[in-house]
Amino acid sequence: MNLTPTENHGIKGINYYFVRREKYEINLLELEMADVKDPKAYVDATLIPLLKKANEILTQYGYEIIVKDAYRSAELYGLIQQKRYAKYGKEQTDKILNTVSMPHSSGRAADIGLVQIETGEEIPMRNKEDDPDNFFIDYYRDKNDPESQEYQRLQDLLVDTMLSLGFVLGSKKEYWHFEL
Repeated sequence: MNLTPTENHGIKGINYYFVRREKYEINLLELEMADVKDPKAYVDATLIPLLKKANEILTQYGYEIIVKDAYRSAELYGLIQQKRYAKYGKEQTDKILNTVSMPHSSGRAADIGLVQIETGEEIPMRNKEDDPDNFFIDYYRDKNDPESQEYQRLQDLLVDTMLSLGFVLGSKKEYWHFEL
């Protein structure tokens, strides 16, 4: 595994749990012990050309990607599981966190969002009031209101782009999680 920060290659990225450590009551020492030392998103270098290609495609629609989470050590998975169990309970945590195969530990999995190029702002791709059911593909597919249709359009754009580049959706089928 050859990890590299996405930002070194012109791709926006963050380490989700570093940036949101207060929300999950994670301190810097806990993160350091889980091999997280900064807020950058690290991916295996083999992903970089594909992420750049995703940006090329999405630019045509006025968007670019942001890698919102990427490499996670086994220790970070354990820490996240513990903190999420305390905050959300086992059932909800196990619904979205794959601690069996730990796909992010390969460096070849990334959670991705869209940023509107014109504003530089991340685009909401779901209504948080629908959480956690809306984490998964096709949640908005059969809804007819304009907001739901826009969420589905954005999710489809992201999923179709990433799949066209050889990525696959993770086993949980979250619209933002892609593996190579």
